[in-house]
Amino acid sequence: MRLSLAGVLGVALLAIPSAAHAAPCPTFTNPVFMQVGDTQENLLKTLGVATVADPDRALTIVYVTSGSCTNIDAIYANTQLASGATVKYVPAGLNPTAAAPTCQLAAAQALDIANSALFVEACTAAGTPPDVVTFHEGPKQAYAFVVPEVSNETAITAEEAYFAFGFGDQGGVTPWDDETQMFIRTPTKSTLLALAASIAVPGVKWQGFMFDKSTEVVAALQTATKPQKAIGILGVEVYDKLRGSLDALAFQAYDQWYAYYPDSTATATDKQNVRDGHYFPWSPTVWMVRDDAPHLADAERMVGLILGTVSPTGYDPLAIEIGVGLVPDCAMMVSRELEAGPLSVYEADEPCHCLYDSIATSTTCTACPAGTCATGTCVHGYCEE
Repeated sequence: MRLSLAGVLGVALLAIPSAAHAAPCPTFTNPVFMQVGDTQENLLKTLGVATVADPDRALTIVYVTSGSCTNIDAIYANTQLASGATVKYVPAGLNPTAAAPTCQLAAAQALDIANSALFVEACTAAGTPPDVVTFHEGPKQAYAFVVPEVSNETAITAEEAYFAFGFGDQGGVTPWDDETQMFIRTPTKSTLLALAASIAVPGVKWQGFMFDKSTEVVAALQTATKPQKAIGILGVEVYDKLRGSLDALAFQAYDQWYAYYPDSTATATDKQNVRDGHYFPWSPTVWMVRDDAPHLADAERMVGLILGTVSPTGYDPLAIEIGVGLVPDCAMMVSRELEAGPLSVYEADEPCHCLYDSIATSTTCTACPAGTCATGTCVHGYCEE
């Protein structure tokens, strides 16, 4: 039995009536309209504070959140944000830990950018339309099985997750044998689909109590009536902000001998096991831009900032991504070409391992002005081997 609050799956936020209390939208400076997964909201708020004050080209991020598969469909079909729709935006000086303000659009607005936090092929077999450009090199997003902090559990195997989430009450996996205490997402969401691929249970077959938003899964875990039986799924960067009340389980993938945390230890924040391939459930963030986007040049600049191919004045987008718990492509040591696919050794043209370590934990790398490295090359402020 699959339980759901939503009742009907796959409804894009574009179709949801606007909130009655939202004020009309102000005049935005160089707006970029985006539809993204809610796992990317921490990134957008933090990056948006920098882009709206960018001395080179100020950009205002205006966005709605929905599931990755819905976002792909929206950009492929050139779906518009409706007149009167409620959107979020990032104003100057916003505290990234606070909620983004909302406003109501005065007129319909085409999307400039859409985001998927997993491979597009995990959602659709349709080919990319000729007027959509897709970038797979976005920061990597890890996913985790999560329990309340008071839980006695520390790890889960792919086999245990297969029976627990594939069969629910009948799976026979103690303590995760109560579907009312298993908190999952809808089958359009990257969190569910990425973990579904990792345990070989199709997203539409998952058992548990289904939520539309990550915040709803968090609330359910934090207030679970049977915390020793409770388990949920979250993007790791969402979990990172909630370590005082939740614990991520180490995950043992099929054909692995041991279970691994996303980080080198349960308390670290270095994403070492994601970066070197020991931790299995991760996906790229994919960013999609239409050739006919109403703000095409600004959309291309925004994607360039996210990918690390544009170097702005006064801030480093890669450092922002690291700070919110994502892993830039340049900090990865492995890659894959399909959801939960096999891993291969990887090194970016301009690696940023030293930058990542300096922000996430600590580094022994030598800081460098350009041209001062005794060994290695000066990249992102450090001598990279």
